Amino acid sequence: MSAAAEENHSSMTIRRLEKVVARLKILTQKYRQAEVIQQALFRISELAASAQNMDQIYTSVHRIIGKLMAAKNFYICVYSEDRKTFNFPYFVDQYDDARTIAEIPVENLMRGMTGYILRSGQPLLAPKSHIEQLVEEGEIRFLGSLPVDWLGVPLIANDELIGAMVVQSYEEEVRYGNEDLELLMFVSQHVVNALERFRQREFLESQVAKRTAELSSINKNLRKEIVDREKAELQNAVLYSISELTNSAADMQSFYQALHREVSRLITVDNFFIALMTENRQQVYFPYYVDESGFKAKQRSLQKGLTEYVIRSRKPLFVDRKVRDALVAKGEIAVSESRGQLAYQWLGSPLMVDGKTFGVIATQTYSKDKSFSPEDLELLNFVAHHVSVAIERRRAAEQLAKANTFLERRIAERTEELVEEIERRKEIEAKLFHDAHHDTLTGLPNRAMFSERVKTALLRQKRHPEENFALLFVDLDRFKNINDTLGHSAGDLFLLEVSRRINSAIRELDFLARLGGDEFVILLEPIKTLDDAKDVATRIIDVMKEPFELNGQQHFSGASIGIATSHGPDDSVDRLLRDADAAMYEAKSMGRGRYVIFDEAIRNGLVTALNQEMALRHAQAKKDFLLWMQPIYQLAGDESQRQVVAYEALVRWQRGENTILPSEFLALAERSGAIIEIDRWVLEHAIKLQKSVCQSKSDCAPVHVNLCVQHLLRPRHIQALIDTATEAQAQFDKIVLEFGEEALQQEDSRRIMASLRKLKDAGFTLALDDFGRTTGPLHFIYNFPFDIIKLDRRFIKQVGHKERAQAMVRHIVTLCQDLCIELTAEGIETEEQIDVLLELGVRIGQGNLLGEAGTLPLPQQVVSQKTKNTGKLAESPTKTVTAT
Repeated sequence: MSAAAEENHSSMTIRRLEKVVARLKILTQKYRQAEVIQQALFRISELAASAQNMDQIYTSVHRIIGKLMAAKNFYICVYSEDRKTFNFPYFVDQYDDARTIAEIPVENLMRGMTGYILRSGQPLLAPKSHIEQLVEEGEIRFLGSLPVDWLGVPLIANDELIGAMVVQSYEEEVRYGNEDLELLMFVSQHVVNALERFRQREFLESQVAKRTAELSSINKNLRKEIVDREKAELQNAVLYSISELTNSAADMQSFYQALHREVSRLITVDNFFIALMTENRQQVYFPYYVDESGFKAKQRSLQKGLTEYVIRSRKPLFVDRKVRDALVAKGEIAVSESRGQLAYQWLGSPLMVDGKTFGVIATQTYSKDKSFSPEDLELLNFVAHHVSVAIERRRAAEQLAKANTFLERRIAERTEELVEEIERRKEIEAKLFHDAHHDTLTGLPNRAMFSERVKTALLRQKRHPEENFALLFVDLDRFKNINDTLGHSAGDLFLLEVSRRINSAIRELDFLARLGGDEFVILLEPIKTLDDAKDVATRIIDVMKEPFELNGQQHFSGASIGIATSHGPDDSVDRLLRDADAAMYEAKSMGRGRYVIFDEAIRNGLVTALNQEMALRHAQAKKDFLLWMQPIYQLAGDESQRQVVAYEALVRWQRGENTILPSEFLALAERSGAIIEIDRWVLEHAIKLQKSVCQSKSDCAPVHVNLCVQHLLRPRHIQALIDTATEAQAQFDKIVLEFGEEALQQEDSRRIMASLRKLKDAGFTLALDDFGRTTGPLHFIYNFPFDIIKLDRRFIKQVGHKERAQAMVRHIVTLCQDLCIELTAEGIETEEQIDVLLELGVRIGQGNLLGEAGTLPLPQQVVSQKTKNTGKLAESPTKTVTAT
């Protein structure tokens, strides 16, 4: 081969090799560029896992794209969640301030370059001339500074357009081409993927955080629920134990100790006590008291302590220094050293059953280290309700146990009594005939046997007119004083001695009998002349003058005797007894210790009495009777300060121009039966008088009305009293019905008790009048439903100078206070008596010293303060008459 050919072949080989090298350089550059792009995409993918927030992702994307192309001006816009506005989470520009780019409504942005590619969904490379052309064509409205080149691509995730990514250049030397558009398109998809992964990660983290928070809240609630359940289980266990204590505790003290232990399981109760009200609700006592200071509370009258405040308010109380000072300032409580050391904090809750407070359960602390919380008060109040029931059950159980023990003892005793009664039945039956005809105390014949004996004497006189006989009616003088002073047992001994003496003074054939009480009758048969009867009467009077030895002391009595003789075969037992009785009363009126023979003068007196009885039967209550009122006063204070607290209605019989006092016609009215109508009129008229002087229902003094005991013996009479008060529209609790002690003792106590309870249930206030006039009246206080006890005037006379009488009054005052019975003194005549009564505890009284009884016109009467040194009712146009 020639040199030229070889040279040509070498040149071709060299050119071919140069082309290969050029291609290799191009490929190498492409490989390097691909490697850069690949690293950029890898870094973009890593951003989703490494970035802490979206701002860091946007900044990193901008930095990575800046390495691939000129991206000095770069921004990203995305739709908001509601797709109504656009946000610019990242914006970097040479001329436009990113701070001015805010949330832009969709319709505004859609008219710009970014909106143009969002509307078309296609990437766009637009030089300045293309942008101006689009503006002229009205396709866009350019926002911001006009760039030299504008390059934008849409961001599409899951086939949904979510925003746009844009780079732009303001410099001529920095221009973009299609390869930049393709690169930006390629990169945008990876950016979208990174953004979506980061969003998914953020979403997952937020969900995890949310779920974690929810689980934490659930766990917290579960823990609280567990604590609450454990607390509830403990409370239930404590309440169950408290309930069981009512059956398991040996006595009340051990019950309270166990109760203290159970409550301490719920609350800190180092200092713990229980306070209870007495039955009359006037005092408070502490059956259980534990205090670290060693203080022991004692029973006391209601004071201004925290315990009493809880009882009054009926609400649980939390007390610290601030609350205590506020209560002291209001006057609700008073600080007293006698009630122990002041506590740092104090909790108390009322003990209530059926809406009625009967005590307090309380705890206190003296140290700040052991302070209480409001929850402790809620717990104490919650426990208090169950403690109230437990205490009430325990007390009821003890009372039931006592009642059962008493009943068992009574059953055993009654069984023995029944056995003995069966054994005695034959003896009792044998004595029935004797007892039916003889006095149980003296063994003397009674009225029935005496009447049979007198009838026999009358029949004998019919057959033998010449055989005369006489009747002696003997009444003992001062027997009632002996009975009231020494008691019934001494009175019985006295009657036995009287029967023995009378029996020793009569003749062998004379017949002695006891009618009842201190009344004896003697049948003198036969007698030749009236002198025989006089001799026997004289001997009886003489033996009765001798002193009687009773309780180691000498007492004197006497006898007043009435003598009646037979007037013929037409006489009757009733006539003879009536004549002898009338003669006996005549003897008593003449000075006692003598005998009187029934004659025409006495007969005329009986006729007068019968006429008066007839007049009384025909008297009309509304026309012939008057009602006087005597005030009842509060004794405390001087004369000008004593206040009228009630009035007592006193009836008078206006017969013609004479005013007859009750002592002269009430006994006659009772015997004739007119007393029932009179009492009803008095009740009705007293109610009218009361209503006329009342300023209002709340300012209305009670009025006392004396009633005969006969009302209590018939249910229809009781109902009539209730109907009378109802028709008169009376305030039942302002009407006080008084019944005399002496009359009550002579009647059936069971029937009287039932009638009094019916009046009490109707709403009347009940009073026992003349208390202390007879002996043994205490059972009236214990057993009968009286609200007021009125001390007898004769009892009051002895108070000023007899220590025994003062001791009795002091005892009665204490008894009445314990039983919540009001005590009134009658017949007060001197200021000395008032002073003694006030010292003994009597606060209410009446008498001529305080205020006399007088008429009160209806309906114009006016009640005012009593005038000085008199008890008259002021402003009364009629003359006030002194009561007797």
